Amino acid sequence: MEKEKKKFTFKKALSIFLGLLFVAALVGGIGYLIKSNSGENEVFLTRKATIQNLDDKVMATGKIEPREEIEIKPNIAGIIQTINVDEGDKVQAGQLIATIRIVPNITEVNNATMQVSNSQIQLTNAKVNVQNQQKQYEMQSKLYKQGVISKQEYITAEQQLQTTIQQQKLAVQSLNAAQKQLQIVRTGATPELQSMATTQIRAKAAGTVLEIPVKVGSQVIEANSFNAGTTICSIADLNSLIFKGDIDEAQAGKLKQGMDMNVVIGALQNKTFPGKLTLIAPKGTEESGTIKFAVEGDVYNKTGEYIRAGFSANGEILLSSQKNALLLDESLIQYEKAAGGKDKSFVEVKQPNGSFKKVYVKLGSSDGINVQILSGIDKNAEVKVWNPSDKDKEELKDKKK
Repeated sequence: MEKEKKKFTFKKALSIFLGLLFVAALVGGIGYLIKSNSGENEVFLTRKATIQNLDDKVMATGKIEPREEIEIKPNIAGIIQTINVDEGDKVQAGQLIATIRIVPNITEVNNATMQVSNSQIQLTNAKVNVQNQQKQYEMQSKLYKQGVISKQEYITAEQQLQTTIQQQKLAVQSLNAAQKQLQIVRTGATPELQSMATTQIRAKAAGTVLEIPVKVGSQVIEANSFNAGTTICSIADLNSLIFKGDIDEAQAGKLKQGMDMNVVIGALQNKTFPGKLTLIAPKGTEESGTIKFAVEGDVYNKTGEYIRAGFSANGEILLSSQKNALLLDESLIQYEKAAGGKDKSFVEVKQPNGSFKKVYVKLGSSDGINVQILSGIDKNAEVKVWNPSDKDKEELKDKKK
């Protein structure tokens, strides 16, 4: 009997101990949940909305190019003898750029030499004919004065003399032409045509020398209907520049020719130049699985800044502007599914007791970084940073200290 009583007492004590242990665990769990849900003791970073102007922009990436770039090419083959300008030099129309030394073509030299020989023979024959015809005319003239021949026979002899004299003149001209052709084949020019010689390469317009892809001693070929020829240099007016870039297809439908744009050049410490959109390509091209549309715009360099052709640039095209809009960092917005499958946007706002309350907000326009808050909070609301970056985490550590 005594044994059973002791056994009952032990079981009762064990039950009481386990019951107390369960109650303690339950109280501790409830306290943890309350603490974790309330967040009163946990520190979070907060951000406030700001009142700023919100610009809805389309960004095009590209580069600066001259409106018109002229390539200077020779119209005769040869070797570069001199180059009279350097890259970056400003030149005027007609200024000497380079000279070319002609490399004679043996076949052309032989043909021209043969033509000179033939012309000399023709001239010799023409001189003999003139001498013979002169004698014939003098004899006919005496006979006419003596009344032996008729006036018509005399006139015919005179006409034949004039014809042979004319033939002699033509032979002289033919010989001169053949000799000049031989000189051109050998040297590329004649003394009287030196100012117009194709061996002298001159600028076709005023501008700045952008590039000289040849060197002294380089061989060049002429530009003709069969080939483009060798470019000796390229010239452009750097006071007349355009922006060339491309945009995603999703943005192309928002643009119209004549829209204002800002051209930002990174190489000039992100200096901004005003511009105007002049072209939106009617056809897109595929690049890495996406469709891109080419755009062009004028660049207005009102301050006379030295802009080099080829600078990378971004074209910011302003679609609309919201004045004095309430803006919040878009990364602070959270979303939840609502009836109908649509997402409802909300933020967590800090309360006086340190807890955070879910507040639904209505959103407006966005520039990809900030979003406009139409209703739900004001500029004094402290919004919880629910997805802190590494920089935010460092700031939070400093705040706890």
